Amino acid sequence: MNTVTIDSASFQLPSAWDEMTGKQLLFVANLFNRRLSVIDFKLKILLHCLAIRPKLIKRIDPEDAYSLCQSFDFLLKDVTLTRNLIPVIRPGFIKYYGPSDKMLHCSFGEFTKAHNKLDQYIKTRDEKVLSEIIAILYRPKKAFWFIRKRLTNNRDPRRKLHDLSLKKRTAIFANLDPSIKYGVFLFFTGVLNSLPGQFPNVFRKREDNSEENKYGWVPLVISLADGKTDDQSLERVLSSNLYNVFFGLEQKAIEYFKFLEETKRHE
Repeated sequence: MNTVTIDSASFQLPSAWDEMTGKQLLFVANLFNRRLSVIDFKLKILLHCLAIRPKLIKRIDPEDAYSLCQSFDFLLKDVTLTRNLIPVIRPGFIKYYGPSDKMLHCSFGEFTKAHNKLDQYIKTRDEKVLSEIIAILYRPKKAFWFIRKRLTNNRDPRRKLHDLSLKKRTAIFANLDPSIKYGVFLFFTGVLNSLPGQFPNVFRKREDNSEENKYGWVPLVISLADGKTDDQSLERVLSSNLYNVFFGLEQKAIEYFKFLEETKRHE
């Protein structure tokens, strides 16, 4: 955080994605959907974070204002947001709960579904696809969760993901504020960007193998299912915790690259 003092009043300015508030994220998401110059983009964020009228910016020394605007450069680089700053969405009378920070309690199945939709959105920029991503990630709370959470180690309050309910939720989320949709997109993108640093061998394997790229996550799911392709084996992997799956994939990838190195030595 950067601290700014104006007329004895102190303000906190974020210096990284995870230091932002929910309101700041929605404001930034709104700006991303507008065609602004870099200078206007940064200045509007500065005024929003300082919560002052535009004419009061004149009371800040120009060099200081320029320096403060430069502190928002992180917004124009890779998205590193891993805190879910939009934990609940309420388009009507029902609350829909999103993933935890870093998607710690998500299943591998919902992650792969959302990731496939993200790839589709990047190619098409179709806002309907954003609604589909939100429908995957945001779901109603489990019945009697206030009791059930005391009887289970599962920390995820959301109902289990079912394909039958996706279409209905997608329609519900179609009229959401575009800033909310893009804010969720930024969060999911930030989590994705954080994974290669935590599991480098998993993503190295995907990059090096064109066949795996062709079939997406399928080869990795099958490898964790010990090569089995029956519904029960695949469902066991898809319903497993996202990070547990990635830890397993990382170990298999390490063993795979060691095998390749040993093979090369004996050639």
